[in-house]
Amino acid sequence: MLIVVIGLVAYKSVYVKKLTGMKVTTDKKFNAVAFSKKLWEEELPTKLGSAVELGTFIKATQANPAEAFSKYTNALGIGNYRYALIKAEGFVTDINEDDITLQVKLDDSLVTAKLATEFIYGNAIRDASGLVDVKDFPNTMDLNNISEELNKMVRTTVLPTFKSAVKKDDKIIVTGAIEIHKEHIKWNELEIIPVQLQIIK
Repeated sequence: MLIVVIGLVAYKSVYVKKLTGMKVTTDKKFNAVAFSKKLWEEELPTKLGSAVELGTFIKATQANPAEAFSKYTNALGIGNYRYALIKAEGFVTDINEDDITLQVKLDDSLVTAKLATEFIYGNAIRDASGLVDVKDFPNTMDLNNISEELNKMVRTTVLPTFKSAVKKDDKIIVTGAIEIHKEHIKWNELEIIPVQLQIIK
């Protein structure tokens, strides 16, 4: 009898169920659109407010490159490419199909910069902001999607109004992201990915 009772108890306490019915998804799919929108609206404006003046950045790299790159630039990976948020004031000298040429005054000289207006791509805004930590995103696709969403914000909310209003000889103020190769710095023809644009009347 004892054996029978133990057998019944064991039978009642053990049951089999398909694992597919028990599976619970613990990992929510990353929402790059929502994440990037919050970054753009809530965190990036503060970063833009502290963007380094282009002239200040150039002088700093000439005086002490290592210190300047450490202070003013960011990058998600290890390498020679660094990214910075800069602010520049200049005059429009050419309006081209894909970009606008600016002359930016630097003491007694002028620096030519290209303001990207058509092909907004890459990781410059994401990396220059310093707001995204690679350790928080083991999935490379998520990181790429953040970059794409930030670039899309520029294409859809920053550039259309500006492109329809800007004219040659206009004075503008741009705050945006730049990519710099530490070993091969070229200040002329520097490309700026705009995040904020203002035409000075």
